[in-house]
Amino acid sequence: MDFFARQKVVPNWNNSLIQQQVALVLGVGGIGCSVARNLCRLGLSEVILVDYDVVAASNINRQVLYCSSDVGRRKIDAAVDGLQRDNITSKVTPVFCDAVKEWGRIVELAISATVVFNCIDYGEYFDYAVCSLCAQLSLPYVAASSYGHTAIAECYPVLARPKQGPCWGCNNAPAKKDVLQKLIPSLILDYKEIEFLPKDTYMLTNSDVGSSILPCSLGAMLATGCWLNTLHGYSLPQWTTADYATFNIFSYTVQSNPDCIICCNAPSYSKQTLEVYFGTRVVKLSPVEGEAVPYTDGCITDPVTEALTEEARQHLQPLAQLGEEYAHCYVPAIPAADMNLLPQGTAKLPNELQKPLLKTANGTVQALRSGGRSALMVTRDTIYRLKGCGNYLDVDGFRYSYPGFPLKPVEGKEDGGVEVKGCCFKHTAVTEQFMSEHVGKVLAAQGMVVGNRPRGMWKYSLPQEPLPKIEKWCGLFETLGERRLASHLLVGLDLLLPLMFPDLVSSHDKVLDLFPRARMICTAKGVSSVQPTWSAWLSKDREQLLVDLCTVQLQEARPSQGAAPHTTHLTPSLLGEWCQASYALRESLPLQEEESKGCGSLMAALYWELGWEVGVVKRLMEECGINWGYFIDHNPFEPHCNCHPNNFIILPPGEEKLLAPVDFDLAFRGERFFSPYTGQGDTELFQSWIHTEYEEMGRTLGGDQSNTGVQTSSGEVAWHTAALTWAFRDTMVRAYSCSYNKGANLHPLPDRLKVAMRALVTMALVLTANHTS
Repeated sequence: MDFFARQKVVPNWNNSLIQQQVALVLGVGGIGCSVARNLCRLGLSEVILVDYDVVAASNINRQVLYCSSDVGRRKIDAAVDGLQRDNITSKVTPVFCDAVKEWGRIVELAISATVVFNCIDYGEYFDYAVCSLCAQLSLPYVAASSYGHTAIAECYPVLARPKQGPCWGCNNAPAKKDVLQKLIPSLILDYKEIEFLPKDTYMLTNSDVGSSILPCSLGAMLATGCWLNTLHGYSLPQWTTADYATFNIFSYTVQSNPDCIICCNAPSYSKQTLEVYFGTRVVKLSPVEGEAVPYTDGCITDPVTEALTEEARQHLQPLAQLGEEYAHCYVPAIPAADMNLLPQGTAKLPNELQKPLLKTANGTVQALRSGGRSALMVTRDTIYRLKGCGNYLDVDGFRYSYPGFPLKPVEGKEDGGVEVKGCCFKHTAVTEQFMSEHVGKVLAAQGMVVGNRPRGMWKYSLPQEPLPKIEKWCGLFETLGERRLASHLLVGLDLLLPLMFPDLVSSHDKVLDLFPRARMICTAKGVSSVQPTWSAWLSKDREQLLVDLCTVQLQEARPSQGAAPHTTHLTPSLLGEWCQASYALRESLPLQEEESKGCGSLMAALYWELGWEVGVVKRLMEECGINWGYFIDHNPFEPHCNCHPNNFIILPPGEEKLLAPVDFDLAFRGERFFSPYTGQGDTELFQSWIHTEYEEMGRTLGGDQSNTGVQTSSGEVAWHTAALTWAFRDTMVRAYSCSYNKGANLHPLPDRLKVAMRALVTMALVLTANHTS
């Protein structure tokens, strides 16, 4: 039997999302009883009931889970019995707990929940504490109250970023600021009790106005309904009052308060934003011996001297000067003079970074996985990228034990050459600190940012490691994101295309009509496929071969609210992000006629914007004589190339742009360059390699995966769906070429569509949340 068959067919209803929710209901009184019954009938995964009271005779008229025989019983016990008829599939967990005296228990329960319903009549300072708890844990805050004929319901979704409310505190902050300062999000998890809170001594329901089942049921219904709509992505007023005597219903949208203590002190990123834009795969770190080196203004200088140039030339040779066992060991050889690292004086790194950390199997410090040799340390205000803190257990099929930096053969070397993996080296770590700041200043002129902001380095002291004379360093950065353009966003967009253009992907002829005849690959049986974007990019006739879908008006389907393909195994927060993004998308589609004429479709506009931003970055770097990291050192058959789409991170909501470049450990400027063949300056070779970077970026944007193994397609689609992918990749590559060559932006995005474009990005990243870069 399907008990939920009727609600599954409700338009824009996601039953699987509801069934993954865990609700913490604080207080099982007049409102809490009805809320609990509603949630059980909806089929939530778990409903946690918290109360410390017993049933009184005066409760029976409105607290729907109790009857006269329950008077004197603990409310949570009577509530569980009362829910036996209403509960369908939910796990009901009763907790006999004084929320004020046992606040630590409330924190534990909230950590396991996906929403909090605050139905306790203790007073506004307690409500403020619960709101702060929700802000710290990225949980929706839902509350309701009743008195006389009136019901009030409030629902505040997760804070996306600090100072981007509103929250309950924006609208209801109590007067005693000294108490409020004790309740900021960063402190709220640490209290075992909160008995210092003032309690309201006057309750309206205990006075002459009283209460009955009508406002209690109505308030619970409004609160549950507001939360359900928020869960599904609908944007509704946060505050609603209803009077059943007059049938008046009034709602208003609460405005963010820039001075709200909760909003101003909320974590930098919500749990949902972290999961979509940074990932959730955990890695363990252990403190190890070494030196912490902070990055400060002027701590790295870059004079071009013969001594510094000679130091860099030495990197081209094996490290035989360190001893016989190092005679076949190599480190990266940037063809540019080294830089000077000066003494730091009294400067210090943030507390979290003062002790070097290294990946271990059972470390005491938890971080998030990033790439192969990095990790992300999440603090309340900042996310730090630790670049070079050890590789993972299995990367590219190369296995080794924790901890340590493994040795790997150098391809193209016949002398048995090896290189240390998993770390940075002094010259690459210093280079990346300096060049990240330098490129950031270059991009700022166009309103763009780098994804990693330098904060310092660690120099490890690990004598037990193989080849201990090779200095192993780790770069430390404040990072703005982790999801990558190639492995995450573009692959996710591939998966979105069948949902957005179902008519096109099912029509052989409609897809072919998008391309010039010269792109067709034909056999005796007819057209078998379409020449991919990267192949057209390599052609001397690229301008004629590459299509621009921003000039073709394509009808996009409005995504349904239900679970889409590829979303069946998502976590509740990811599925919630999918629902909210799909709602935002539906609100903007179909495009208005003038919008459609300007950008063809929202998807085409997104591809154009991505290509445009990549082109701007490449042009600005080249104009300032910066090579991102294209050169040949130890392997003559495979150049290094850092200029590829996976060296762009996706910026989270709140940032003006979508992309930010990262990874400048191998970058260098023209005035510092020397030819690895002659050891001398070579302007012609430098310019040649700069132009090769431009071509390589265009090729990998166009879907070629030979450059550094970048994954830029899902590999899961039929050929005509793949052909549609090539049409959108064409659009992106054309935008890249146009912005690089200082052309006019032919398809600027209307402001109205920026929210919808961000929604497309979120949906694509949700679909690739478990992909690694």
